[in-house]
Amino acid sequence: MYSETTIELSPNRGVATEAVNGTVDLSVVIPVFNEEERIINTISLLAHYLGKQDCAYEVIISDDGSHDDSPMLVERRFADHDEVRLIREERNRGKGAAVRRGVLAARGDVVVFTDADLAYPVESIGYCVEALKDFDVAVGSRNLPGSEIEVVPPPLRRLTGAAFKTVVRHLFLPGFTDTQCGFKGFRADVARKIFSGSVANGFAFDVEVLALAQLYGYSITEVPVRLQVDSSDSTINLTTDPIKMFLELMGIKRRIKKLEAELRQDG
Repeated sequence: MYSETTIELSPNRGVATEAVNGTVDLSVVIPVFNEEERIINTISLLAHYLGKQDCAYEVIISDDGSHDDSPMLVERRFADHDEVRLIREERNRGKGAAVRRGVLAARGDVVVFTDADLAYPVESIGYCVEALKDFDVAVGSRNLPGSEIEVVPPPLRRLTGAAFKTVVRHLFLPGFTDTQCGFKGFRADVARKIFSGSVANGFAFDVEVLALAQLYGYSITEVPVRLQVDSSDSTINLTTDPIKMFLELMGIKRRIKKLEAELRQDG
């Protein structure tokens, strides 16, 4: 599935780093928190892949108040690379906040976000871009036919993940097989509308994003992915965070209901 992928967005535009009128074809947003051991390799892999595609691109590193040398390493290594942009937050606010900052700063006609560990191969971006030719939002799913799981999470994390998925399906998004996959793509205007209205900063921010996409009537598709690394939830405290996530879900549900009522009144 991931052996060959070519991104074609604007055939009449030059490739790679040449932006036109301040915009690019594709923005890839990477939320970062204390990733000094891998961030340079991640950016290099992305740049190598994207540099071979027929599109102008940018990689946005949205640093969420890292305590290590991640920002300094990016600045030092990619100071002369216009296609790599660093956005910094002084304090840690959460992955949702980092993704939101990066997406709202993006100049691409298509915006994709993925994790700093490249849990999903860089070639996944091409499949996401292809899906966005027909849909407003493309959501990676580890649970579709064609998805490949190379690393299986520990039993306790699988249990908590299944419980979270059950709650989400019953409260919000019954039609989705995987809301928490850290790989999603959007058409630019759709991304701005959704993320301008999102407020969740924690692990449940994906749920809010998809709930808003449904509320606004955008077309959404799920795309199969290959999971090759499984560290995206390694910072979760399995004792306390499930409660926080549940409370965050309740807050999202209340807010979506309020927005629904406002849209009905305006309509």
